Amino acid sequence: MSAHAAGKRVAVIGLGRMGLRHLEAVSKLGMTIVGVADTSEVARETARTRFGVDESQCYAEGTEMLRSVRPDAVVVATTAPSHAPLVVDAAEAGVRHILCEKPMAVSLAEADEMMTACKRSGSVLAINHQMRFMEQYTLVKALIGSDELGPLVSVLVAASNFGLAMNACHYFEMFRYLGDAPISGIQAWFDRAQLANPRGPEFEDRAGRLLARDPAGRSMFIDFSMNAGSGIHVTYICRNGQIVVDEINGDMRVVARKSEHRDLATSRYGASAEVRTQAIKPVDVVVPTVDLWSAMLQGETFPDGNAGAHALACCVAAHVSHEAGGREILLADPALPRGRRFKWA
Repeated sequence: MSAHAAGKRVAVIGLGRMGLRHLEAVSKLGMTIVGVADTSEVARETARTRFGVDESQCYAEGTEMLRSVRPDAVVVATTAPSHAPLVVDAAEAGVRHILCEKPMAVSLAEADEMMTACKRSGSVLAINHQMRFMEQYTLVKALIGSDELGPLVSVLVAASNFGLAMNACHYFEMFRYLGDAPISGIQAWFDRAQLANPRGPEFEDRAGRLLARDPAGRSMFIDFSMNAGSGIHVTYICRNGQIVVDEINGDMRVVARKSEHRDLATSRYGASAEVRTQAIKPVDVVVPTVDLWSAMLQGETFPDGNAGAHALACCVAAHVSHEAGGREILLADPALPRGRRFKWA
């Protein structure tokens, strides 16, 4: 339980798999659930049964709930097309703290509208990119730049068919967080075929490969082919060694030059090294979400609207690059289509 969160009146809009995990997170924080909303009666019944939500606090429509309940904080855990209107409605209803699921919106223009509405009302907006609260990234960040590993050179993400907007967007935030710099350019090559989206036939996402760069010349390559169906391994290549993380099973392997070899040229890549492995916490979304809420409520750093918009711009640039035959698209390019809407879930 958090002293900053205890008793705060919170509502959750969207009671799918992530919505229920958000209910779990706010319960752990000691927040008081004053309303839930979902178009599905089955989903509302699940919230009533599992979290003791009174029937009078259950709504089929999110905006109606916001007007009736007037919560202090709200979670928007619906699919992406409704993120922008619900966040804007929450801001206009005077909600102080808003946590929105990713992807932040279905267009860059909508992301702009969300941030403008929150700024106008004084609402604090967070996007649920929780990378800075997950051990699989905090441990790596502590090693990058150390005497043992040296500076980061590149990141290789050997992933599976996890979707550009669904999960690759998290890695844009991870790369920005680890490098303390935004991504500057994207190249992408999508698979020709598309698998059915598990969220419904109205949604589309893409699989394939992409390359991201930052202004310091560091790069991140992600392989998220539709033909790959198991595991996520991330390799962080540093000047003096490599870190390999098995994100699904919770394992980290560090290979680093022995201290007496650190000053040798990089062409001496075969210099003897020390190897160690350690268990890390497997992927979990509830605890990092608790940590994100705590950071937001205590005024610490958290993934805000700008972080969400940055990840969103990377997704848009990836589509434009693919359509341009894999040409690098700069995120600062004013020609990036801000009003183009995507069928992301």
